[in-house]
Amino acid sequence: MKRPLTLTARARGSRVRAYFSASASPETRWQTPERQSTAVSTNPPAAGARASPAPARHAVQASLMSLVESRVRSDWWGSPSPLLLQLGEPIDSRLCRHVIRGYTSQGKHLHSVFVFIQMQRVGVRPDSFTFAPVLKSVARLCLREMGRSVHAYAAKANVDGDVYVGTSLVNLYSGCMLIGDAHKVFDEMGERNSVSWNALITGYTHNRKFAEALDLFREMQADGVELTEVTMVGALSACAHLGALSLGKWIHEYIDCYGLSLNEFLGTALVDMYAKCGAVMEMEKVFITMRAKNVYTWNALISGFAINGHGEAALQAFSRMIMENLKPDGVTFLGILCACCHEGLVDEGKKYFGIMKEEFGLRPGIEHYGCMVDLLGQAGLFSEALHLVQNMDLKPDPIIWRTLLGACRTHRNVPLGRYAARKLLELEPTNAENYVLLSNIYAQDSMWDEIAQLRAVMNQRGIAKVAGCSSIEIGNVVYEFVASDCLKPEVRDLLDDIRKELKQMGYAANTGLALYDIEEEEKESSVAFHSEKIALAFGLMKSPPGSTIRIIKNLRVCQDCHVFFKIVSLVYKREISLRDRNQFHHFAGGSCSCRDHW
Repeated sequence: MKRPLTLTARARGSRVRAYFSASASPETRWQTPERQSTAVSTNPPAAGARASPAPARHAVQASLMSLVESRVRSDWWGSPSPLLLQLGEPIDSRLCRHVIRGYTSQGKHLHSVFVFIQMQRVGVRPDSFTFAPVLKSVARLCLREMGRSVHAYAAKANVDGDVYVGTSLVNLYSGCMLIGDAHKVFDEMGERNSVSWNALITGYTHNRKFAEALDLFREMQADGVELTEVTMVGALSACAHLGALSLGKWIHEYIDCYGLSLNEFLGTALVDMYAKCGAVMEMEKVFITMRAKNVYTWNALISGFAINGHGEAALQAFSRMIMENLKPDGVTFLGILCACCHEGLVDEGKKYFGIMKEEFGLRPGIEHYGCMVDLLGQAGLFSEALHLVQNMDLKPDPIIWRTLLGACRTHRNVPLGRYAARKLLELEPTNAENYVLLSNIYAQDSMWDEIAQLRAVMNQRGIAKVAGCSSIEIGNVVYEFVASDCLKPEVRDLLDDIRKELKQMGYAANTGLALYDIEEEEKESSVAFHSEKIALAFGLMKSPPGSTIRIIKNLRVCQDCHVFFKIVSLVYKREISLRDRNQFHHFAGGSCSCRDHW
């Protein structure tokens, strides 16, 4: 059995060019799977030979159409068909369209594009129904320039305004990370339907522009366009990444109100949204009400428990999944290993990492190794962590070395931290996070000269530190704050009041996180206005008393902010949900769900 054709983004262009060059030989023949000896000749007719009458030509066309459709039904598609384009009989666009659609439906996207190019070479004009499948193939191959060429051809043929062609162009550009071009096509479409809107919303989500995706969702509602299942999934994905729980709940109510089927596709999106918004109870309720569940649904549940600090529940869900006779995949075990990592379950993590290979025949990926390195490193088992890194089946990538470096920061292991940082900077010399991690290790031991050297290297290479950014949803509006942001006086005053009150409870700022050799008072001020603290003060000021404050941060929460949030939850009697880059921290009564293990 032939392996399916897979191409990396970098290899696709050269592979496509080589493919077209090799396939365009005029001697090529397209025969049936049985290699019939009665293949039609492609040689020119002899002198004096009579042209085929019209009925005969139509018979050939009908025969070819029957052959094409039979191959679609049988899923048999060999090499591209130069025969269609070299026959003495006229070949129309309808026949070519069937061939292209057949190749596209079978995932043979190179073949589809090849036939489209051959159509142009012999002067067969494609119709509007031909562009949609070929654009889909071009999108799957991520051929940006070819996509622009097909777009120009569609415009020349005056079919780019067709709703199907326009929607295919939106999918093409958004899939090639050209979301601005996708939106421009959308704006210029003469006719738009729910599929067109869904394509653009999904495109913005795919390009990680989640706020813009939700703006489009609201605009789609205002225009009175029908909201479909695909619309809901795209909007729920955006809500999940933004932590927009209120809007996510509204979408859930809309689904119930209009009687949309909570199938595997839509139900899994709801489970994932509630999980990533920190609403574990709602996540479980949706899961229980779903009649049909697949492996993706179970993966969303297991990962949801894991990132919210419910490690034991994640392991129990895995056992229930096995009892349902569902085979776990790599994502399942990634969720399980994350659960073990967040809970510090070293023995369990080793166990599941072993059965992944031995019982289920799954080869660990770089993410699985990363979880194991994190699990061992955070437990202080550096010899085991380093042995795993040096003997893993895959070449260690930046994720592995950065994970090890993070564990060295937690345990103040300077020698191993330097070694991991050297390996890391060889692979990623321009990533600011790597320098910051090593600087934090140095700062804990007051190694100011080393920090100054790192800062000089960053300045020389033009590397800027990524600013901490936190967001909070108040009244269906998402507010964003940046570290040391220009604060309104009332927010700054409230933060100062909170710090004074917390000091009476024993809080002392962790000035070891300051990366400059400055006076202690200045160090305390440098960590006082981290973005999550600003968002917390804003939430205390604007949210209803007693309500849960939900904050999302783009970076890992620092130790000082973690202690700060715990004491605030006790003093102000508020539950606080903080999602950082790695997991959720649920603060209540002076403690955190992560048990100080993150």
